[in-house]
Amino acid sequence: MIEKGRLDVRQLAILLFLCTIGEQILVFPAMITSYAQEDAWLSALLGVGGGMGVLIIFLAAYNLNPRMNLIENALQTFGSWIGTLFSCFYLFYFLISASTFIRELGDFMTTQILPSSPIWAIDLLFVGALAWGLIQGLTCIGRTAEVFLPLVVLFLIILLVLLLPQIQLSNIRPVLSNGILDPLKGFVAVLTYPYCELSIFMMLLPYTNQKPHMKKEILLTGMIGGLMLTLTLTISLLVMGSFLTQHYWFASFILAQKINIGNFLQRMEAFIACVWIIAVFFKTILFFYGFILGIAHLFRLSSYRSLILPSALIIFSMSILIAPNETYYLKVVIPYWIDWDLTCGIALPLLLILVHKLRARSSKI
Repeated sequence: MIEKGRLDVRQLAILLFLCTIGEQILVFPAMITSYAQEDAWLSALLGVGGGMGVLIIFLAAYNLNPRMNLIENALQTFGSWIGTLFSCFYLFYFLISASTFIRELGDFMTTQILPSSPIWAIDLLFVGALAWGLIQGLTCIGRTAEVFLPLVVLFLIILLVLLLPQIQLSNIRPVLSNGILDPLKGFVAVLTYPYCELSIFMMLLPYTNQKPHMKKEILLTGMIGGLMLTLTLTISLLVMGSFLTQHYWFASFILAQKINIGNFLQRMEAFIACVWIIAVFFKTILFFYGFILGIAHLFRLSSYRSLILPSALIIFSMSILIAPNETYYLKVVIPYWIDWDLTCGIALPLLLILVHKLRARSSKI
């Protein structure tokens, strides 16, 4: 087996939580509000329920061959040729996703925190940290996530509590003023961001120490992460209103700037920036890991470690080339990302399950 490291169920659950909030803790309010306006909170709640269904699909695909990750499973189920095409589609998805997350981090840092710094320098430092994490191995990644989780949760709770005095219920009224269609569009977006992107965990589940309650912990963690995003979105709507929320791409960061307790406790946006950077780091490193591990399986290599540095250079280059500027990324890349996520998160896993069941039935005849 190429990967000898192991995660326990708690570490897997923590990584799942961090990947669920991921880059979404900053951009989720703006993204969902752009579809559903003041009813975005309703879309988010419905999306959490739908997200449980997406996670059940991932678990069903994993249970087809519990000892195999997604790439191994595809090669066995579809055969050499089709399985290779199926795998390459996912590997390209992992590559572009990791590059996009790094680009989002670079855009955030150079527009909000370090405006005089070149984006390539920020991206290069981040990619270097990712490569170092992968060199240390999967077990080290899981243990590091355990260390950072309390910090992430504490910062989020503090920020949300400090904003409670500024909420205005009138900002989410009237409910369903434009009908049910817009909230349904927002619901599809919530399924995409973040739940379909959790397809990366089909690469991690075989390397988790099996326990009877693993499925329940995965579903519970996915629900908690989704509810945390829903709470952040709702607070954004209640404090800033739907217009400002959808027009600030980093809405949660702007929201943190509004904290003012007695003209003393102010400028708390650094906390939300720390939460976001930590969550994006773990989400990106898992997509990076899925990419190099998948290549190692596809080409039957004995180890993926020799691929870390070359892949790091590719991902760094792609993070710069993926879009000429932030406006292009928002207007051109994002609208098509939903289709890609739905394909990789729902359509292809269902196809994998269907073909596996058909082959199993035909072998019994």
